[in-house]
Amino acid sequence: MNITIDFGNIWDALSAIGTIGAVIVSLWLATKEEKVNFSVELSSALGIRENNSVDETVYFFVEAMNKSKFPLTVEEVGFSYTKKSKRLGLLDQRYLIEGSDTLPTKVESLETAKYIFEQDKVIELAKRTFGENVKIRVYIRDTTKKTHYSKKFKI
Repeated sequence: MNITIDFGNIWDALSAIGTIGAVIVSLWLATKEEKVNFSVELSSALGIRENNSVDETVYFFVEAMNKSKFPLTVEEVGFSYTKKSKRLGLLDQRYLIEGSDTLPTKVESLETAKYIFEQDKVIELAKRTFGENVKIRVYIRDTTKKTHYSKKFKI
């Protein structure tokens, strides 16, 4: 018994492989554009008043840039010890300094939301909650319930 398998024309096979590859690439590109992406930075600085004098109070400056292709809304800003730990959610405006964006904040694509906190108040609250000599990070939670974190900051 002699069995012969006919695979057909090589060009038909290459055409089928190319079609499957094109579908995979198009699906990857379609889902890539819909990813939620915030870049969160935490820095510490002295304040400058309207008359250009230096304020002796040290502030935490939080900058959240929307790197998504669509607008997102920031629902919550706060601090945490680790990504899985208890959070210091700062839902009310009493911790934010004048000049900060309000909560919730709609952030357009490639725009930035800015939040300013008095460093001493945040550190005092963090030490009471997390303990001494810890590193904290700021987090931003958007309306999709995704949480975005900054790098750690030693207090």
